[in-house]
Amino acid sequence: MNFNATLKHWIKNKVLWIGLILLSLSMEGVAVFYQYVLNEPPCILCIHFRLLFIAVIIFSIIGLLTRDSKIANIFSLLGIVASFGFMTERAYQLLGTERLFISGECGFALNFPDWFAVDKWFPSFLQPMTSCGYTPEVLFGITMAESLIVFTVVMTLFSLWALVLGMSEESSY
Repeated sequence: MNFNATLKHWIKNKVLWIGLILLSLSMEGVAVFYQYVLNEPPCILCIHFRLLFIAVIIFSIIGLLTRDSKIANIFSLLGIVASFGFMTERAYQLLGTERLFISGECGFALNFPDWFAVDKWFPSFLQPMTSCGYTPEVLFGITMAESLIVFTVVMTLFSLWALVLGMSEESSY
């Protein structure tokens, strides 16, 4: 079985959806670990990442619950591609701010409308507490910004590949 067939099988079954949920929950857990254990307060871009991982979880749950529907799978995969695509843009902003090739757009206000005041609803998890710039070292001298740009590009390409396979005519659900 080649990788395309395997990925189509994962889309149809629970593997892809549960994998994305677990991956996103793990990334949220890493964020909480850095914030509360390592005392690294989140910046506005960090909060954007947290919200986008929540979006991946939501789209993955939709995909999991409706995995027998090709249209629902395409919708879910489109949402996941968009989420990882936006994460890639945010990672580029974060890396650019850290490396000083982008003048940061970082502040302390999310500037979301009142009907989506997540920083007020969940301040301990979704409220920016520092400005952007420095990101902590993750491993072997690699900063969080550097690791996030690689991770988000890979996940965007992977999810785009899954979307193309999910949309292909020979896919049957």
